[in-house]
Amino acid sequence: MTRPFSNVRVLDFTQVLAGPYGSYQLALLGADVIKVERREGEDMRRTPLSREWAERGMAPSWLAINGNKRSLTLDLQKPAAIEIINRLVARADVVMENFRPGVMDRLGIGYEALRKINPRLIYCTISGFGSTGPYRNEAGYDGKGRLGFRGGSGSGPGRRAVRFQPRG
Repeated sequence: MTRPFSNVRVLDFTQVLAGPYGSYQLALLGADVIKVERREGEDMRRTPLSREWAERGMAPSWLAINGNKRSLTLDLQKPAAIEIINRLVARADVVMENFRPGVMDRLGIGYEALRKINPRLIYCTISGFGSTGPYRNEAGYDGKGRLGFRGGSGSGPGRRAVRFQPRG
């Protein structure tokens, strides 16, 4: 059976929960998701719900939202890594990231840079507090699992209603 996203390639730079869960859903629908992590892997790999598996970088919470994905580790501070990303972007359909605003731009792989390589690219940014407003540069995640949908009859498609809690 052909899955609906079987011809979609996603470069996934997300970490922790909301982003990886979103790209996991795309993977379940058939997308070819390539998770790009820093050299030591993202922090969720070491979440100690099971110390034995966390020490291996394969914590159950990480495995639960990163199945059906290929994985690549790169030091995005190095020019050779950016060259690899640029080659992947040329054949990608979607880039997902959830860094603080400006991080991808500083690395040379923000939307403006990547759309020059691939003008049809869909660039998905997930942030704790949005890209404008007084908290836009703060890190955040949904620490209590309160992601939800809203919308009602006659209001059109449901919109994401997310409440975030600052970390720290």
